[in-house]
Amino acid sequence: MRVFALELNNDIRGLAERQAYIEGLIAQLPKQDSDELQEPDLVVLPELSLCAFIPNQYIWQYADEKGKTTTEWALRMATKYNIYLGVGYADREGRDFYNRYMIVGPKGVCGAATQSEGVSAVFKRGNFKNTIVTPFGKVGVAIGYDIRRELFYEGVKDESISMILVPSASPDDPKKIEQERKQNDLRCSLYVSAFDVPVVYVNSTGALDEYPGKVGAKMMERGYRLNGLSRIYASDAASIETDIPEAIGAEVKVHSKRRVKDIPFYGGYLTPGHTLYRAITLKREALWAVKYYGKNRIPAIERITGEKMTE
Repeated sequence: MRVFALELNNDIRGLAERQAYIEGLIAQLPKQDSDELQEPDLVVLPELSLCAFIPNQYIWQYADEKGKTTTEWALRMATKYNIYLGVGYADREGRDFYNRYMIVGPKGVCGAATQSEGVSAVFKRGNFKNTIVTPFGKVGVAIGYDIRRELFYEGVKDESISMILVPSASPDDPKKIEQERKQNDLRCSLYVSAFDVPVVYVNSTGALDEYPGKVGAKMMERGYRLNGLSRIYASDAASIETDIPEAIGAEVKVHSKRRVKDIPFYGGYLTPGHTLYRAITLKREALWAVKYYGKNRIPAIERITGEKMTE
């Protein structure tokens, strides 16, 4: 199966503008040999690709309603270009906002996954479904920060899966690119080794918007950005060259497989780190973020819908 990860420019804003930008990239992807009966290509977009990664409550104005608009647009793309398309979007359902990722194909919607642990001041936190059943097998979807946490692993470890997607909008220090690359390689390679399936990591590029909380303030102070570094990890990947700067392509073998080895975790994290910082600072930050989210979500939904809501 041919897979293309599109490393989007996060600085492009507006739903219509981003839809046009993404379709322009899809239209340029190299076509398959029409004489061969092959599986449609899979095009993988980053986290929150339709609205851009805006890590504050300003993003709520771009939230879809139960994925309706995202579904309509993604189906048009999948049908027009005969592809499977993975797309990230902000969603609103009931009294909450969610960070979601949908996979659609030429014959319809395969399903959607929801981020469990992300920017908790903006999106509802929980233990949500992280697999999507597709015609080419069950796909694990680790949205952004979820790839770093044990909760994602718990959701896929006993499943038979064919691929893992890691759509991200992951900010880091641009002065430490090699360190970021090594961490990406380590995290994704652990899953390749454990499941023996392709892992597609796709991250956006661009400036980091205002990020809430003390940890966010530190990132802003240090000049964090979205640095891209997208890559398709697979033991048998054959690279596909394109003239599109945003596109990373590879042909990979896709078969449903069960986990062949365990992955160890460190206090709920995929890789070793600062134990006290994780246990105290990040936990405290998450508790503050959940309260901040809870305080503002209902007034925001009332402004968006024009309807009075009650808890």
